[in-house]
Amino acid sequence: EGPGIPEDKLTAIFDRFYSERPAAEKFGTHSGLGLSISKQIIEAHRGRIWAENRLDADGTVIGARFLIRLPAAP
Repeated sequence: EGPGIPEDKLTAIFDRFYSERPAAEKFGTHSGLGLSISKQIIEAHRGRIWAENRLDADGTVIGARFLIRLPAAP
């Protein structure tokens, strides 16, 4: 649950040092490295990670989800 991710940021959130914080939150609380590191690890295993917004029946954003696809082991 939550506000979701703005459509124009769905790929940018995987950039190194990317951080988006609420106005009331102190600067420096987030490093902006977690999703970038996750992406590097997953891609090293020939996989893919991406984010999507979750929508309710009316099309209202009700949060986001992260999907990971990895190839089957040989």
